[in-house]
Amino acid sequence: MQRNTAQKRRVLDILTQMANHPSAEAVYAAVHGAYPSISKATVYRILKDESVCGNLLAVDIPRDVNRYDHRTDPHWHIRCRRCGKVADVEIGAGSINVGTIPDGWSVERMGISFEGLCRECAGLTDGE
Repeated sequence: MQRNTAQKRRVLDILTQMANHPSAEAVYAAVHGAYPSISKATVYRILKDESVCGNLLAVDIPRDVNRYDHRTDPHWHIRCRRCGKVADVEIGAGSINVGTIPDGWSVERMGISFEGLCRECAGLTDGE
């Protein structure tokens, strides 16, 4: 049984407030800034444990540090190749055929990530 400690609540609250797919280091910096007594090891352990339990999504983006997402519903991610910003990509309605799963296997998690340029790096304005 997992305990709902004050430290865990603080880490999860700050991660949710950040809402930008932060790295463990960024979460630690934000938590430590608000609660200086919390250790880096504690923040990292909470993030790892909560992602294993399914309360957080560990976002694995190629050529990037591991990041965390407070959203655990099915969605994908896109990373700007210039500035590194990460955003959510909503999955469209209906089924998606990504291949044939071998007999006897069941899919528990699937990850797809995209790479491109964000609006700012592409030089787009709101009217474009």
